[in-house]
Amino acid sequence: MTKYSSEPGRSHAVAPAPDDSLPPPQRDSGSACDLYAPGHQIHYKHQGDAVHSRAVQVRENYLDGIVVTLVVEDGRELSWRNHDPDRLRRILELLRHRCVIYPEHHALRVGPYWFNCATETDPWQDCRLSLAVRSA
Repeated sequence: MTKYSSEPGRSHAVAPAPDDSLPPPQRDSGSACDLYAPGHQIHYKHQGDAVHSRAVQVRENYLDGIVVTLVVEDGRELSWRNHDPDRLRRILELLRHRCVIYPEHHALRVGPYWFNCATETDPWQDCRLSLAVRSA
């Protein structure tokens, strides 16, 4: 939200200070994964389908390597995988109690951040780097 000055004669917008504690919404461009397979990048269509499906609140979450264990509101534990555990860890540390899953679409939302996860039954693929990154 943009703040406006309340001082007389000052009508221009004052930009809010950036919040350096939040990670960027996407991966660093130096290691861009271009897979949309389970556990990798989330496609806008996948995210749109997920947001319109049943959401389940996560009570607890634990991250061990690429595996995130999610304890949902009914006490069940799910083990999902994500290709970017460093980014996921930073966001979970900041927004631990704002974690929701969309089980039908294996999507994880932590605050405003979305993650495409691989379930226990999804085949796992290692990241594939985009041609632009490989040729640089």
